[in-house]
Amino acid sequence: MDDEAIYDEFGNLIGDETGSDAGESVEEAPDVIVADGEPAAASPPSTHQASQSNHTHLHSQALVKRDLSTDTGEIIYVHTTDAASNEPVIAPNTQKSMKTTIDEENQPKTTYSREFLKNTLDKLPERIRNVAVVGACQSGKTRFIDQLVLQTHPSIFESDYSKIFKPLRFMDDHKLEKAREQSFKTSAMTLLLQDHRSRSFAFNILDTPGHIDFNDEVVAGLELCDGAILVLDVVIGLSHRDQRLIDEIMKRNLPMIVVLNKIDSLILQLQLPAKDSYLKMFNIIDDVNIYIKQSSLYRESYTHELEFSPILNNVMFASAEFGISFTLSSFAALYSRIQLQNRLDADLLWGEYFYNSQANKVTTDSQSGQYPRTFVEFVLNTIYSLASLVLISMPGDKKLPQALWDNFGVTLPKREYKKEVRDVLKSVFVAVFKEDTGFVDAVTENFPSPKKTIATDNDDDRDNSSRSMLGKVTKLVESSNGEHFLSLARIYSGTLKVDDEVDVITRGSNGGGGGDDEETITRRETIRQIYLPGGRYNIPVTEIGPGTIVLIGGIDSSIKKGATIMSTENVQDSAFPVPAYSVNSVFKVSIEAVDARHRTRLLESLRKANKAYLSSVVDVAETGECTIQAPGELYMDCVLHDVRFFFADDLQIRVSDPFTIFSETCTEPSFTSIPVSTNSGDFSISIMAEPVDDPKLSNAIESGVLNSHLTRGEMSKILKSDFGWDALAARSIWSFAPADLIEPDILIDDTLEIETDKSKLLKTKESIKSGFKWSTNEGPLVGETIRNTKFKILTTNFKTDTQLNPAQIIPLTRRACYVGFLTAKPRLMEPMYQAIAICSHKNLKVIRKLLDSRRGYIQSQHEIEGTPLFTVEGYLPVIDSVGFLSEVKQHTQRHASAWLVFSHWQIVPGDPFDLHCELPKLEPAPEESLARDFLKKTRNRKGLTGEPTLQKYIDADIYIKLKERGLVL
Repeated sequence: MDDEAIYDEFGNLIGDETGSDAGESVEEAPDVIVADGEPAAASPPSTHQASQSNHTHLHSQALVKRDLSTDTGEIIYVHTTDAASNEPVIAPNTQKSMKTTIDEENQPKTTYSREFLKNTLDKLPERIRNVAVVGACQSGKTRFIDQLVLQTHPSIFESDYSKIFKPLRFMDDHKLEKAREQSFKTSAMTLLLQDHRSRSFAFNILDTPGHIDFNDEVVAGLELCDGAILVLDVVIGLSHRDQRLIDEIMKRNLPMIVVLNKIDSLILQLQLPAKDSYLKMFNIIDDVNIYIKQSSLYRESYTHELEFSPILNNVMFASAEFGISFTLSSFAALYSRIQLQNRLDADLLWGEYFYNSQANKVTTDSQSGQYPRTFVEFVLNTIYSLASLVLISMPGDKKLPQALWDNFGVTLPKREYKKEVRDVLKSVFVAVFKEDTGFVDAVTENFPSPKKTIATDNDDDRDNSSRSMLGKVTKLVESSNGEHFLSLARIYSGTLKVDDEVDVITRGSNGGGGGDDEETITRRETIRQIYLPGGRYNIPVTEIGPGTIVLIGGIDSSIKKGATIMSTENVQDSAFPVPAYSVNSVFKVSIEAVDARHRTRLLESLRKANKAYLSSVVDVAETGECTIQAPGELYMDCVLHDVRFFFADDLQIRVSDPFTIFSETCTEPSFTSIPVSTNSGDFSISIMAEPVDDPKLSNAIESGVLNSHLTRGEMSKILKSDFGWDALAARSIWSFAPADLIEPDILIDDTLEIETDKSKLLKTKESIKSGFKWSTNEGPLVGETIRNTKFKILTTNFKTDTQLNPAQIIPLTRRACYVGFLTAKPRLMEPMYQAIAICSHKNLKVIRKLLDSRRGYIQSQHEIEGTPLFTVEGYLPVIDSVGFLSEVKQHTQRHASAWLVFSHWQIVPGDPFDLHCELPKLEPAPEESLARDFLKKTRNRKGLTGEPTLQKYIDADIYIKLKERGLVL
């Protein structure tokens, strides 16, 4: 037979070589017993039978296996009784390698003893420093930490400078992090570092992501630390992302150190003169100070240093490319060690100090620019000269080795000078600055030890280790195979030991942005493992004292996002608040398994992904629809990758087109008051709605200045003094909603004593509040959150003295809120991204056109000093943002960088109740029809039938009267 007749165009067998009919019956293979590797005495199936078994594998009972235990490789035919077996004879290798980990037996050698590190943590808590390294995307945070790994783990590099040049990214262990060269998760590492006095300090360092989608991981890191290192890209300067990070740091009242990173770019990329480089760095520091003192939301409550200056030792200079970092103090010490006859005063190396070379002295008189600044003369000129020396040297040239020895007292192996210029640059700078202790000195001087922090918080001089154990978990860290999780935690007091029983306390939805009155859940768990984190490896310990950041095994089953852990004898009845990680999760997809039989695997994988990704919101609707919410496309891409490959073995899934969540609001006060009563008529209530038109008030509620824990007197005082409310209204606020408190709703008791029995009303207060929150979480238009609406209870009527059941009051209040809302000109709201882009002037037009084509716009643009770049800020609807970032890269040939971050809610154009608007098929809806289009499609997707009319919630006769008067359609 012709080969083309039995193979398709892809080379798959569609017939058999004997030309037999596919419909012929298949003879069953005889039972075969195999023992001791000897082939059984049985005839193999015919060629026809083997071919047919390939096509009917779901029903075949004959399996073919090659015996590899013998030299001849005999073929053995084995009969199985499982006719539906779909298992392969040789199972594929399903060992997942999503994370790069180093096992306990092969841990790299360090410059210190790990036992000494453990003793320092236990016996010298004043030598502990908990530090989070934060910064914008591509600012060089991870490579900055790599330099500390290099200092303490020389065995990783095998003392070969050629391996130093390649970015190690030791804190990035996830497959996606390494592939994209971006950090997506907060990673912890405990190191022992020395200061200039050779004192050892235990540093718990947390490397956080820079991409704005992963701000949840930054928050998780800051929640555990006593200070933050803000790494700034010296080319870009203070970016919008950096400003947000400063707010996060100041919100938690943490001390801060600023690192001006990538100073090599000033020399190699921008090729700025040393004088201009100084001015650029000076202006960046000035921008930081201005923002902190004038623009930060938390400047009034911040108790740490508000001014940043190299002289104050809270500003550092670094270059991951050169492998160096230093402060003015450490550079002055280095200079003094090299130039024994000259001593530098670090306080004279910044600001309006100038060097008179003729008189060999520092002066404050610049002589009209005749004298260079001391920072330029001693610091920048030294770095520039060293870089120039390497760049102009020729292979085999002896000037470079001689200059290094004469000026810095260092030598390099001859093989180092034969490498590429970029490699030689790093080798030279690492050799010159290898003894710099500026980072350790700055941190130990500016950041408090946990012992000092805990003593201040507790106002108690007792030893922290003698207290009951108390700790906080802010995130879960998945294992290398994705089967279980370790809890990243900090121990605040007491001692934690393996096999201890602890109470794990969680609140409500565990970080879903829950409100203040969420239920607290306590479970008892046993500590199975305790590790000191080491980046790609973990150091097992049997117990740990207070002040240390550790990884804990055995308690993850009780935790979704974060938790409080405490010893069982602890009498504390409150838990650490879990940050609202998912507050920006407005990007959404639906997901299902391709094979319905794998739904259980999908749900289990989603459960694990929901734990691993703090901002993810996984929801399984009553209809069976599975949805995932995330802050943005990149975040969602990482979640879906791990759902398929990390927490399941190549699970085949279908993913819907991305969409977004909507919200509901009103634009006018209710046109009438309509009472809603129970079926028995024992109780009725009327509620009106109106928009909250005070952004300042909304901001106060969002930031927690106004909250439900305030007394009536405290709340009344704030409302009267700051917002001009009258005394009666100020004392009548009952509750705030929704859970995330973004553009919040307010419930007000606006009843009058002469019309309402206040004593009975107060007895039903909690039930009415529950009904109010229920209604605001699921509005009547599309079942989404109601925002920016004030609900007023106008009247209540109790016709009997019978005690009312909350099961009656809660749904009745919900209906009353819906009635008030639907009579207040309701509208749909959509989330808006703030778009931030950095591009050249010629790409500004590209960014503008891309935003215009997606209902977006540019709000502002400004030049980045000393560069040909611009920073562009604009806004873009989330639902129209899909693919925007990819298009920016495509149309600018990757010469522009852009980010999207949730900003605010905005009313969708059009009337959702306009039945006559144009809704074309297979074409985008006109702008004036968007609200109606979104409403219909969202209701269809959710399985909501009919129109969201007032008729559903009020009596028929009342609806008829309203319709007769033309008040409703």
